[in-house]
Amino acid sequence: MVLENLIVPVLNRYDLLDRMVSSIDYPVKHLLIIDNGASDVLEDMAIDVPACVEHTTYLPMPANLGVSESWNLGIKSFPYAERWFFASNDVEFEPGALETLSEARSDEITLSKAFPYWQAFALGYEAVRRIGLFDSCGFFPAYFEDNDYQRRAQHAGVRIRKLDVQAIHDNSSTIRSDERLSRENSRTFTSNQAHYSEKVARDDFGAGSWSVERRRLNGWEAGR
Repeated sequence: MVLENLIVPVLNRYDLLDRMVSSIDYPVKHLLIIDNGASDVLEDMAIDVPACVEHTTYLPMPANLGVSESWNLGIKSFPYAERWFFASNDVEFEPGALETLSEARSDEITLSKAFPYWQAFALGYEAVRRIGLFDSCGFFPAYFEDNDYQRRAQHAGVRIRKLDVQAIHDNSSTIRSDERLSRENSRTFTSNQAHYSEKVARDDFGAGSWSVERRRLNGWEAGR
């Protein structure tokens, strides 16, 4: 077996990204790093990629896509994959963790048994075909996108399975490392929570549509 892909968004804490990549101990055909903080990075990253990774693509974004749109971009980047694998940049895989995740099936959402359950996960082709993509604007830039997708999966009758994917996770490392981001997150967390409640109230199981107004409203960019 092999992981067809591994999709990793990052905003900051590139030291943790380097740690995560170094912990990869299972064959990965294509590692995709989506750098949402590239506009704030003065030098190109130097990531030590293990030999078990066949190919690496680094995408420096001119602005933050947010978590769910980064996940969507990962899916779109490998349209013929049977499964898509995702990891947070602040995860460190224990030996054998990715081998366990490789058991993910095409008709399921596969999560980690340990909280936070979406720290390392997989989506199968059949699951995405039935559910659709993530609501990338409604839940920009982060939080409640996973709650929404899980709710939509249950509505679509897609099985959600948890595997014992052993990993160390520096929870909320993105926002805890920056006082300004922490303040911005408190603001947009409330906005995303309200959006989620509104979708539940109106029985909305869709992926939403992109809105430049909401993107600007929830932006974390300094001096916006």
